[in-house]
Amino acid sequence: MRSFKLGRHGVVTVLIGFALAAGAAAQSAAPSSGVRDSPDWSKLPKLPGGWTLLNKEKGDVTATDKGLRIVPATDTNLFVAPRGTENVVNAPMVLFAPEGDFTLKAKISAQLIGIYDVGALVVFADEQHWAKLCFENSPRHEASVVTVVTRERSDDANSETIASPFVYMAIARRGNEYTMHFSRDGQQWRLARHFQLLATAKVRVGFTAHTESNPHLAAEFSEIVYRDHAPRNMRQLELADDSTP
Repeated sequence: MRSFKLGRHGVVTVLIGFALAAGAAAQSAAPSSGVRDSPDWSKLPKLPGGWTLLNKEKGDVTATDKGLRIVPATDTNLFVAPRGTENVVNAPMVLFAPEGDFTLKAKISAQLIGIYDVGALVVFADEQHWAKLCFENSPRHEASVVTVVTRERSDDANSETIASPFVYMAIARRGNEYTMHFSRDGQQWRLARHFQLLATAKVRVGFTAHTESNPHLAAEFSEIVYRDHAPRNMRQLELADDSTP
């Protein structure tokens, strides 16, 4: 089910429901080599700036009127090591370009098997200025909320573990101020990160997935909600923020 609403303050609401396949059907074989065709963006709602697929040769992306599915190739990542020993920014990303303030929410579902399997929301300006809010498999094989902010080098921070195959996540922007939030039920939200991101390139926002070695990782993004305004309180995401300001 998909619905759009134009609020009295010009707020565009996008709601997308996604019925996930069960069991093995939710997983996919490793992406084949070669350049893939871009998804049929007409099956997704029109969001600011249109949809863009970066690093499309590094994964398979399926877009429908129900949501997004990203199956990344192995040896993919978004990370610039603080010591400068690793610089890998090759994960497939599905992005749009919001104008001004915004709030983006989505349910991320994935069977996290390999260490550092990731499905994430991402803010991307260029290869040295970006941030991601991850549903990530830790070295202890615990599904975790992880945030990474990259200003030439990546600042990596682990948050809470999630005993579930899914989590709700949100990114909000007011000017150059950003906050990242997560929820186990889509109702009660917790702050994961509050930061500033300055960039000369135009910022895009959206979805990504990557893996070091799991050829069967498939990240599903559903219940997507976009608002063209920031929360009233950037540090406390509330259900009231889903209404017009």
